[in-house]
Amino acid sequence: MQHYSLNKSSKKKQPIKNHDISSLQGDLPLSSPDFDIDSAESCIGHKFSQKDLLVQSLTHRSYSQEITPPGDDNERLEFLGDAVLQLVVTDFLWNTYPDYQEGKLTRQRSLLVNGRALAKVAKLNNFAPFIRLGKGEKKTGGQTKNSILAGTFEAIVGAIFIDGGFQKCADWIHDKLLKNLPPASVEDLNDNKSKLQEFFQRSGQKAPEYKIISEFGPEHSKVFTVEVLQGELVLGRGEGRSKKAAEQEAAKACLKDNKEI
Repeated sequence: MQHYSLNKSSKKKQPIKNHDISSLQGDLPLSSPDFDIDSAESCIGHKFSQKDLLVQSLTHRSYSQEITPPGDDNERLEFLGDAVLQLVVTDFLWNTYPDYQEGKLTRQRSLLVNGRALAKVAKLNNFAPFIRLGKGEKKTGGQTKNSILAGTFEAIVGAIFIDGGFQKCADWIHDKLLKNLPPASVEDLNDNKSKLQEFFQRSGQKAPEYKIISEFGPEHSKVFTVEVLQGELVLGRGEGRSKKAAEQEAAKACLKDNKEI
C-alpha cells in the first residue's frame, strides 16, 4: 500500500526541505530546549519522509488557531488514525483469540482503543512534550489531558499510515500498543455481568437487573450486598467494597449456580 495517498485538495504541496523544518516547529519546545524534528521522530519511532505529516500529527487545534495564517491541525489525521487503529486491533484480536465471540471481541477492542488506554500509551512513550498546544491549552495542563494525548496518538497513527503504508503502521501499532499485553488478558476476563447479559440476550430474555439490598460500614470502607434478579426471581447474591464489585460477585454467583450459562 505504499502508493496510498490521502490529499486534502488537488493542490500539490511542496516537499519540506531541511532549512524549512525550524519554521514548522513553532512553539514546540514545551519542556525541553533541545527539541527538534529528529527528537520527535526518535521518540515516536518512525522516520518520516514527509516531515509535514509529523508536525501536523503533533499540532493540536488550539495551536493552529493561534498562528497567522491558521495552520493544519491533527484532527483529520486523528480521524484516519482511528479507523486504521480499529482495523489493526480487530485483526490482532481475531487471530489471537479464535474462540471469542463477537460480543467479547467488541469489548476487548473497546478496552484497547478507548481514550484512557491510548492516553496511557502516549504517556509511557513520552509523546506529551512534543505536542503543539495553544497558550490557553498549555496553561490548563493540556499535555496531561487524556483526550489530547489519545487524539495525538491516533493522529500519529494516521500520519505513519500515509507516510509509510499500512504494514509499517500496523507494525508500529503492535510495537507501541499490542506487544506487551499480558497473555489472554486484554480485558478482565472475569467480567461476569457481561457474560450473564450475553446469555440472556442469546436466549431472547430480558436482561437481568441488580438491586442493592444492604450496605454497612463507615463511609470510607462500606460493604455492599447486591442481588441479581430476573423479574422477581433472585439469581444470585454478592458482596463488594463498591456497588460495581458487588454486582460482579452477584453475577458470578449466578453463573456458578447455573452451569448451562
